[in-house]
Amino acid sequence: MIARPLPFYINADDPPAKREILRAALKLFSARGLAATSIRDIADESGYTNPALYKHFASKDELALQLFDSCHRRVWSRCSSAIASVNGWNAKVAAYVGEWLALVDEYPDVMAFLSDSARVLWPKSSATVRRQSMISLARSLVVEAPKSGRGASVVNPDVAAACLQGTLGELARMLQVGVLPGPATKWNSHVVTLFLKLIP
Repeated sequence: MIARPLPFYINADDPPAKREILRAALKLFSARGLAATSIRDIADESGYTNPALYKHFASKDELALQLFDSCHRRVWSRCSSAIASVNGWNAKVAAYVGEWLALVDEYPDVMAFLSDSARVLWPKSSATVRRQSMISLARSLVVEAPKSGRGASVVNPDVAAACLQGTLGELARMLQVGVLPGPATKWNSHVVTLFLKLIP
């Protein structure tokens, strides 16, 4: 039997029960949302009992927050590394968008979970996670944009960052519910072109 590769929200030293609990929780949180998922649901999906869950996590909230923090850190790290791996502003925008969309294809449940649960879990997340927001990463791209002949950009950096991140988030949601056909990376050039036109 071939072992499944570990998703990035599971540590290699996590015991088998914890691994299955994390997998089950992410699947259910992504499909149903935090409020509609109970500890009993996670126990049933994972094949472990409620006491087994409480051995690893004090509560459903603690489990959700651990998943949120670990998933967010990995997504931020991959997108940040993509930006750093290339030179030139246009290439950096393309790398950022490309990495985000690749993550949507590779980990659709993770990306849906992060998007849908951010309002509840972001304020509770670790200080490290809050310092490494996706909107700040998008903003870093905006402020690095080359200046046009008109001097400073006429687009507010915060608004432009929100436009980029909002577009990526909504595109992921449209793919998730089947409004747009996948894969997500198919839409890469469209998003990059839109964003490059947005920033004069």
